[in-house]
Amino acid sequence: MRKYGKKLFVLLTATVMTASVASLAACDTPFTPLAGDVTGEVSSNGGFVVEKGDYVYFINGVETYTSDNTYGDVVKGALMRIAKEDIAEGENTAETVVPSLMVAADYTSGLYVYGDRIYYATPNNVKNTEGVVENEYLDFKSAKLDGSDVKSMFRVENNATVYRFVEVDDVVYNLYVEGSTLYSYNTSTEVTTTLVKNMASYVLDSTDKENPYVYYTMNVVDGDDKDSPNQLRYTQIYRVSADATEAPYEYTYDQAYLDEHDGEAPYHNYGEIILDGIGKTGIKTQYTQHTEDASADAIPTIGYTYSLLSYNNDGIYFTRKDLAAAGTTTGETGWLYYLAEETVTETWNSVTGNADSNLDVVAQDTAKASASAVFYLDGDTHHYIYVDGANIYRADVGANGVATEQRIATNVSGATLMYLDSTSDDTYKYVYFNRSEGSGVSVERAVYNGTADDYSNLAVKDEFQPVRVLKAEHANSWYPYEIVDNTLFYADAEALGSTSYNYVSAVSLKNADGDLMNNAEVKAFNEKYTEVTDYINDLKADHATRATAINSYFYTGSTEFFEDNLQEAKDAGKDDEYLYNEEDKDAVFAYAEGKEGDADLAFKDYRVRSAFILTLGKVNESDETAIAEHWHGAMQRYVAPEETDEGLPVWAWILIGVGAALVVATAIVVPVLLTKAKKAAQAATVKKPKLVVDTTDDKSVDVYADETAEVAAEETATEAVEEAVAEESVETEEKE
Repeated sequence: MRKYGKKLFVLLTATVMTASVASLAACDTPFTPLAGDVTGEVSSNGGFVVEKGDYVYFINGVETYTSDNTYGDVVKGALMRIAKEDIAEGENTAETVVPSLMVAADYTSGLYVYGDRIYYATPNNVKNTEGVVENEYLDFKSAKLDGSDVKSMFRVENNATVYRFVEVDDVVYNLYVEGSTLYSYNTSTEVTTTLVKNMASYVLDSTDKENPYVYYTMNVVDGDDKDSPNQLRYTQIYRVSADATEAPYEYTYDQAYLDEHDGEAPYHNYGEIILDGIGKTGIKTQYTQHTEDASADAIPTIGYTYSLLSYNNDGIYFTRKDLAAAGTTTGETGWLYYLAEETVTETWNSVTGNADSNLDVVAQDTAKASASAVFYLDGDTHHYIYVDGANIYRADVGANGVATEQRIATNVSGATLMYLDSTSDDTYKYVYFNRSEGSGVSVERAVYNGTADDYSNLAVKDEFQPVRVLKAEHANSWYPYEIVDNTLFYADAEALGSTSYNYVSAVSLKNADGDLMNNAEVKAFNEKYTEVTDYINDLKADHATRATAINSYFYTGSTEFFEDNLQEAKDAGKDDEYLYNEEDKDAVFAYAEGKEGDADLAFKDYRVRSAFILTLGKVNESDETAIAEHWHGAMQRYVAPEETDEGLPVWAWILIGVGAALVVATAIVVPVLLTKAKKAAQAATVKKPKLVVDTTDDKSVDVYADETAEVAAEETATEAVEEAVAEESVETEEKE
């Protein structure tokens, strides 16, 4: 039954995918492939920004997956590109590559470029049979770097599905996880392979997102094809590559069990075993491969369980618990270990691999060396960086995991470590971190490779002082900000009014030589920015309205909104100084020209925000309208008065008075006339007793004659009232 259900789901999915492709092919949106040289090296695969040759490809801002994803209509959240030289010159010449939403909830993975194609995930935009767009589904697609030849691959049910696009032997694979199952999709053959089922845990490479390997743990079960399988306590660590198509070991199961389960085995694993936690008293199963060659000294009494922490620096970090030491908190139980991938050769033994000679002890205290820490290797020496209170520390690991600590940053309460900058030189190496700031998070960094003397003399060594990049605010709960080609890319969360629009911006961190600025140079860069903002803020004390208008120019680089407001007031008949006096107006236009009075501004060359922060991409229509309205409303603006009674002319009041008098007179006269008419009508319509007439023989007798007379009398009375009211009204008008 389960098998038939899966077949039906596959059939329905294939049908919907076909409809999706047909919908895309039938799209009426005209598209012209982008021109330009798209060759060159690729860097920064896997985030919201990818560098390819002369271009930077990026997701155009933060958008929700529930937004309209009609191909061709998408602006915010679409895939765009911009030439690197245009960023350097401060020109936003971004072009749309794929006008579809690049919105997936797995922010550890984003855009990937291999060859001349870019690979991405986008919410489903196809309606179901009820006409509802099931945008919680996620479609995986690719397109050429010029935006042409969009191809659909397959669809998953969850927008938060974890995925990676990787390449093995010039073939691109999509690794993705659904529940506890790991899949691999071959983009060349269009075949999906189930690599692992029932993983207990897994880790992907956190620094190299092009890495095709996945490490994971498996629980060991004895007799899992029997009615009462034995769940064993120890676990195993495996590794599998995206291009695997079969298991490296032979697994056999009871045929009766397979027949009862439509041929589906109870265990599915295409990975190679790395570490086996079987103990001396452990039960050997077909999943344990190397016990016959194991040294007794390397085997624990009962066994081990493993907890994977991370996969980076060409190895795995994990803790290992000795089951014989359950309940203890000291010794090797809970220590953090590192296993280098290069150690695992063809002659590797998964049991003896647990020996101390194969593993590095990174930390005995995993409270500091935790998942929130950043680990790195300097030669054969392990280091990790962690936050403790308002400080950041570097731990230099010695023998048996004993570390020497060096404080590298102070007064950074609330810091969250992001990553190490792999592009920095040997002189200064940086760890990036952020803290909650305004509507998002800050962009900050500290030098982590200094000596004790460097950090003790910060007053004279600006290069080692932690620094924040401008006042940049990056959108929280999105992709991490990135440093590509010595340029910071982030989603600008700085609020305009009460709204953050979260479009991608770039800040060049290149010094005069084109190298990455050191912290002292970033500090000087920041001071230029605050020179401008302080000037504007100081104006507010005596010239608040002028300061607001100049601030608008600082952000927009234009006097358009200022002039719009002046024109609105002029169109309303107001004089030239209704909103701003001549001095203020002259000052605003002088600032736009780079002057203060008759002299040039000291910061003429960087008096606009775009000299520091360049907004990339395009703004959609609704945001563009809202942003314009914000700047119009932030400055002095003519507001038309509401229409009230106080504004009526004299002649209107005369007419209203006349009408009111008529109403009062009518209110007095009409009731009197109605009373008289009513009495007259009552006198004329006194009912007489009805005669009972037998008309069986004489059909000519009208038995309703009296009732007809009564109705006629009532109508006559009503007409009399109406005539009286009309006559009285005429007399009243004549008197008035």
